[in-house]
Amino acid sequence: MHRFHFAASIAVSIFVLAASACSGGGTTTVARSTTTTSVVPVVTTVPQTTSTTTVPTSTTVAEIIPTAPFTGLASESDLSRPAFVVKIDNAPQARPQWGINQADVVFEELVEGNITRFAAVFHSQDTENIGPVRSARTGDFELLTNLNRPIFGNSGGNPTVMKLLKEVNMVLVGDTNVGGEAYWRSSEKKAPHNLLTSTPKIYASSNGQGGTPPQMFNYRSDSEEISSAAREIQGVNIDFGGHKIEYRWNTESKGWDRTQNGSLHRDHDGVQVAPENVIIQFVQYGRSVAFAGSPEVKVIGNGNAWILTDGRLIAGKWSRPTSGSLTQFRDLEGEIISLTAGRTWIALPRADTAEILENKSKFNA
Repeated sequence: MHRFHFAASIAVSIFVLAASACSGGGTTTVARSTTTTSVVPVVTTVPQTTSTTTVPTSTTVAEIIPTAPFTGLASESDLSRPAFVVKIDNAPQARPQWGINQADVVFEELVEGNITRFAAVFHSQDTENIGPVRSARTGDFELLTNLNRPIFGNSGGNPTVMKLLKEVNMVLVGDTNVGGEAYWRSSEKKAPHNLLTSTPKIYASSNGQGGTPPQMFNYRSDSEEISSAAREIQGVNIDFGGHKIEYRWNTESKGWDRTQNGSLHRDHDGVQVAPENVIIQFVQYGRSVAFAGSPEVKVIGNGNAWILTDGRLIAGKWSRPTSGSLTQFRDLEGEIISLTAGRTWIALPRADTAEILENKSKFNA
């Protein structure tokens, strides 16, 4: 019996080897059953080929979207184009204004009659209607000189202003030098409070002139904590004389609701003006060389500043030593203040004309 089992085992081995030899060199899959000791070879023939197959490889590259220099937000717009700075009317007859909420930065400066006028900076967004566009002032010049040859839009100006404006390093695309190409009148309001323009028409009329602007502010990342010097406030009041301005923090919109002379400030589309950041930059005013009755804002030098961001206020200082340098805002410890990514409005009042509302109390500047 021992010899019989040994011979049978050899016979089975020879049978399996023979079956393998007949497979032609293909891939063989052997199925094993748990209920029998028999082995059943299953043959699958793979076609032979003389070509070499290369397995493609791919490299995933994360898309990098640049951030806008005036907002710190990701933008797919042409950020290499120049900034467009335009004077916008803020008289009672001019409100509500067109396009004011699409501006990246808005400066509010004092003009004749103790009312204010805006210098709005457009760059990362386009808008078909901006206005009402009004005339330039000599105080506007220094708002242009550190933006790397921006485009400037206005509705004429005092002859002396227009003469001096030619010496400023900018691209003038005003209503007097491009005619009807980039400006038109709206029938909704009466002149001079109805002159409109648009970013597409302005950029088309500038013929590719102007330079890429620098980054105006520092911005916090999503994970970065706000400065330890910041304190929660309700808002601020600013008294320009003829215009009394209020900013109140809105926890839902995460912006500073703007009120002017007791009325909420809404744009022509009915949208509330509520920028993510408000800077109160306390400045001095002199007399314009073009007209003694016109106040001229002084933004070269240094002074106190309040920075409103993320529902809080950071008391600090502003400094701009030369026309070509950017204004820096630092806290009282000397650290540069970082803003929330988004729009910024910069009020330019005189000292001692603003107050902070904090815990239902008021604190003068």
